[in-house]
Amino acid sequence: MWTSLRALLAVVMLVGFFLLTGGLMVAIVALGLQVGTGRDGSAFRPLVIGAAIALLFALMVAVGKVLTTRPPAPQGVQLTPERAPQLWELVRELAARADTREPDEIRLVAEANAAVTEESKLLGLIPGWRAVTLGLPLLRGYTVDQLRAVLAHEMGHYSGRHTATVRLAHRGRMIVVETARHTTDSALRRLLSGYARLYVAIEHGISRQMEYEADRCAVAAAGRQALTGALREALVLGTAWDSYLERHVQPAYDRGHLPADLFEGFDAFLATNREELTRLSVEVAPAEPAWWESHPPIGARIAALRFLPDVPVPPDSRRATVLVTDLAVVSRQLQAGTFERAGIRVLPWEQLSPALADQTARGLAHAVYQAAARLTGRTDTDLDLLLDLFAAGRYADLARALNPDMDGEDGLEALTAAFEGAVEAAAVDRGAAAWRHSWSGPPELLTTTGDALPLGELVDLAADPDTVPAARARLAALAVLVPTTPPTPTPA
Repeated sequence: MWTSLRALLAVVMLVGFFLLTGGLMVAIVALGLQVGTGRDGSAFRPLVIGAAIALLFALMVAVGKVLTTRPPAPQGVQLTPERAPQLWELVRELAARADTREPDEIRLVAEANAAVTEESKLLGLIPGWRAVTLGLPLLRGYTVDQLRAVLAHEMGHYSGRHTATVRLAHRGRMIVVETARHTTDSALRRLLSGYARLYVAIEHGISRQMEYEADRCAVAAAGRQALTGALREALVLGTAWDSYLERHVQPAYDRGHLPADLFEGFDAFLATNREELTRLSVEVAPAEPAWWESHPPIGARIAALRFLPDVPVPPDSRRATVLVTDLAVVSRQLQAGTFERAGIRVLPWEQLSPALADQTARGLAHAVYQAAARLTGRTDTDLDLLLDLFAAGRYADLARALNPDMDGEDGLEALTAAFEGAVEAAAVDRGAAAWRHSWSGPPELLTTTGDALPLGELVDLAADPDTVPAARARLAALAVLVPTTPPTPTPA
C-alpha cells in the first residue's frame, strides 16, 4: 500500500516536472520578449534576449536529449540457442519462474555486469525488444548457481510484481535525474537538481523495494547462499576487471599491443591476486551510493537476505563457463570486436609483457646515452661511459643533460630511472637476464640463476663515486659488463 502511494505521488511529480520545464521555457521566452521590447533599458535589449535564448536552448537540449535518446547499438557477441543451449535453457526456465516472457536475445559483453534490458515505449508501459547482456568476466568468475541467482534477480524485475504505476514512477526517475544532470546552465541546473532530489526522495523507496523484490525472486530460484555468494563475488569481479584492464591491458593497448588471450589472462590475474582484490573491493565500495543511484548497497541487500525464507536448491558449483559451447571461440570473437583495431599487434602474455618492458628500458637507455653523448662529445656511449661519468662525480651534469627542465632531486630521480633502464637493456643484450611476465606486479627481470636483477644494489653502488668500481665489478660478476683493464679513462 505504501509503495503504491509513493508511486502515485512520484507519477504526479513526473507530470509536475513536465509542467515545470514547459513553464520555464514559456517564462524564459516571455521574459526575453518583454524586456527586449520595452521602452526602458533598450541598451540591455540584445543582452537580455541573448541570455533568454541561451537559457531556453540549454533547457531544450537537456530535455530533448533525455526524451529522444535511443538505446545504443547492440554490443558484444550474440549467443544464439545453438551457441549456448544450456544458457538459453537456464534463462528460459528463470523467465517461466518469474512468469514473464523470455528475452529475444542474449549478448556476451566485455563488462563485469549482467542485466536484462527492454526497448520499451511510453516510459516502459509498452513492451519491446528484450535482451540479456552478460559480462564475460562474470561468466568466468561465477559458479553456475551464482549466475543462476543473478539472472533470476534480473528476470525478477519483469515478473509482474510491479504495477504500471510503479514502473512509470521508476522510469520517470531517469527522466528527471538525467535532465537535471544534462542541463548546462548553472541556475537552471540548480533548480532542476533540487526538483530531481525531491523526486528521488519520493521514489527512492520504490526503487529499493524493486531491488529487494527481485532478490526474493533470486532466492526462490537459486537459494539464499547462491545469491549471497553472487553479490559478494560481484564486488570482487568488478574490482578485478577494472584493475586488470588498468594494470595490464591498457598500458599495452596504449602502445599498440594487445594480449592474444585477454580473457584467459583475466582468469590468471584473478587467481593470483584474489586476496588483494577481495580486500580492495571492500575498500572501494561506497558505504552509501550517490543520491541518484537506485540500487541499495550490496551490504544492505545481503543483510536483508537473512529475513527471507531459504529455498533448498541443489547446488551447482561448476564454473558458469560450461553454459557456453566453445567459449574460447566466443571469447576471441568478443575480444576482436571490442578491443582490437587496425594496426594492433597481438601477442601472447609471455611475449607481450617482456616486449613492452624491454621497450621501456631501451627508451630510458637511449635517452641517457644521448645525454652522455651531448655532455662528452663521444659517440660510443654505453654503460661503461655512464659509470665513468659517475666515477667523476658528474651526476648533476648528466641529469641536466638528460632533463634540462628538472633540477635537484627530480633530475637525479630521472637519472636513476634512466640508469636502471640502461642496466636492464645491457643485461638483456648480454644474455645475463630475461624478462618474465608477472600477474602480481610489473614484469620481472631475472638472471640466469632465476634471481631478480639487483637493481637497487647497483644503483646504490653507482650513486657514490667511491663505490663506482664496486658497481662495475658487480655488473661484471653478473655478466652485464665485460671486465676491462686498464679502467676506462675518466672523461674531462
